[in-house]
Amino acid sequence: MVPKTLAENAGLNAMEIISSLYAEHASGNTKVGLDLEEGRCKDVSTHNIWDLHITKFFALKYAADAACTVLRVDQIIMGKPAGGPSKRDQPAGMDED
Repeated sequence: MVPKTLAENAGLNAMEIISSLYAEHASGNTKVGLDLEEGRCKDVSTHNIWDLHITKFFALKYAADAACTVLRVDQIIMGKPAGGPSKRDQPAGMDED
């Protein structure tokens, strides 16, 4: 997702960039990334560009927190009894039919 957005914002052909990245990674070159200045894929480790661990850490942390919040809200909603009048609160003279 990130390389596609980068390529589109840089005015490059996103499909071409993504397919070349897939081809490089499939051939075993895992340190290949997108060079926006030249508009092609390059080995980014030679330029001392490394992916930040902290970014992935917080992305996973916030994703897990969001999932827990959704489950917590679901438990609160499912734990409440359904609304509507109960049978004993019916007005006098009303049949069950």
